[in-house]
Amino acid sequence: MRGLLQLFAAYGGFLAFVLLEAVSLVLIVQYNHRQKEIFSNSWGLLSAAAERQVDKATEYWGLKARVLELQARNIKLMEERDNARFSTAVFRDSMQVDSLAPMFTFIGANVVSNSIVSTNNSLRLNRGEIHGIKPHMGVIGSDEGIVGIVRETTNHYCRVMSVLHSQTRIKAALRGSGYFGTLTWNGSDPLRMQLEAIPKHAELAVGDTVQTSGYSQVFPKGILIGRVESARIEPGENFYTISVRLFNDLSKVEYVYVVNNLMREEHEELDQAGNE
Repeated sequence: MRGLLQLFAAYGGFLAFVLLEAVSLVLIVQYNHRQKEIFSNSWGLLSAAAERQVDKATEYWGLKARVLELQARNIKLMEERDNARFSTAVFRDSMQVDSLAPMFTFIGANVVSNSIVSTNNSLRLNRGEIHGIKPHMGVIGSDEGIVGIVRETTNHYCRVMSVLHSQTRIKAALRGSGYFGTLTWNGSDPLRMQLEAIPKHAELAVGDTVQTSGYSQVFPKGILIGRVESARIEPGENFYTISVRLFNDLSKVEYVYVVNNLMREEHEELDQAGNE
């Protein structure tokens, strides 16, 4: 009680002024037709603006929930594909024992920053170590196409080396013939990459689909990358010079999936044993 009295003693004059101003405003609006119309119009505009902001916030959170739902459905579908599973088929006593074990899982993420204008571009995703993200995991688009490879992680975020990077080396293959090579980026056009090491005896044509070869630990086989836009053999060369137009436009990518290879450790153990 004593504290309340001290408060009134210190700020009583200001509180009385505010109270009188409020009473005066109510009386003016209540008994003056013109001022009442102005107040009603202003209050209506203010209420409408507030409602729009509330609607936008509601729509945003509703859309976010919808995106998460769609990501979960897409992940389930991707993990059910044959290229995300490992066949354990064997013959025992003239009987085939066939089953499929999961090989790749996927983690949905949002792009929070992105660059495409330098020779060494990168993205930042809102998923990190606590979500199961580790360096060297692949990143693919929400529809089709490859995005990059995880380089660094923190608890809640990760940095992805974009495919639009001078150090990009992606194992890719021609879908029809199966000939494979290395996909690189020359730093010029964010919609085009170069497919190297396809031998000149390979049969290919403009419009052929290019996909991941499955010969790396990063991406499953069959992830669509783009189409052959041009192909030529320079004089004296034994390999094609191929330009690939990407399906995935990295200038507007928003939602991605991080690829987790469940058998990566086994591959690394074999590689380490081979090096020794």
